[in-house]
Amino acid sequence: MSLEDNAILLLQLAEGNQKAFEKLYYGYRAQIFGRILKQVRSVEFAQDIVQDVFIKVWQNRSQIDVSKNFKSYLYTIAQSTVYDYFRKIASDQAKSEQLMILSKGKCANDIEAAVSYKEMEKYLNDILDIIPERCREVYVLCKLEGRSYDEVSKLLNISTATINNHIVKATGIIKSHWNWNYCCFFMMLFAEYYPVFHT
Repeated sequence: MSLEDNAILLLQLAEGNQKAFEKLYYGYRAQIFGRILKQVRSVEFAQDIVQDVFIKVWQNRSQIDVSKNFKSYLYTIAQSTVYDYFRKIASDQAKSEQLMILSKGKCANDIEAAVSYKEMEKYLNDILDIIPERCREVYVLCKLEGRSYDEVSKLLNISTATINNHIVKATGIIKSHWNWNYCCFFMMLFAEYYPVFHT
C-alpha cells in the first residue's frame, strides 16, 4: 500500500468511512498478528488482541495524524494492547497458566532477561517439586512437552484415565500455589525485553 493511498484511507477513516477501515484492517492485520503471536505464543490470544487493536483504531479514528507513519502508530497501539492483555489475564488462572507454559519455550539472549527467565523457570520448577513424582512426570509430559494422552499412556504403561487423574491432581496443586500476579509480571517483562513492534 503506497503512502498516498494510505493517507487517503486515513482521511476517509477519520470521517467514519467503514470501507476505508476495512481496507486498512486487511492491509495490516497479518503483520500485526504475526508480531503479537511472537509475544503471546498463542494463536487464540493473538487473534483476540488483534481485534482489540483495530477496535481502538476505529474508536480513535478522528485523532489519527495522517502526516505520520500509520504502521508505527499501529505498532504502538499493538504493544500497549499486549501489555494491557497481560495485566487483564493476571486474574484468569487458566489463561495465566497457559501463557506461562508457552513462555517456557521462549529463548532469552539478553543477560538481564536471561536472569529473569531463570527466576521464572525456578519458580515453576519449585511448584512442580511439590507434586508427587509420578503425577509430576505425567504433567510435564502432557502439559509442558505437549505429548498426547495416548503417547504418554504407551510411554509410561498406564491408562489414559490414570493420566487424566494425574493431570487433575497436578493442576489442583499448581493452582493452589500459583502467584498469578507474579507470573504476569514475568510475562510482561519478556514482552518488554523482546519487543517485536518496530518499523
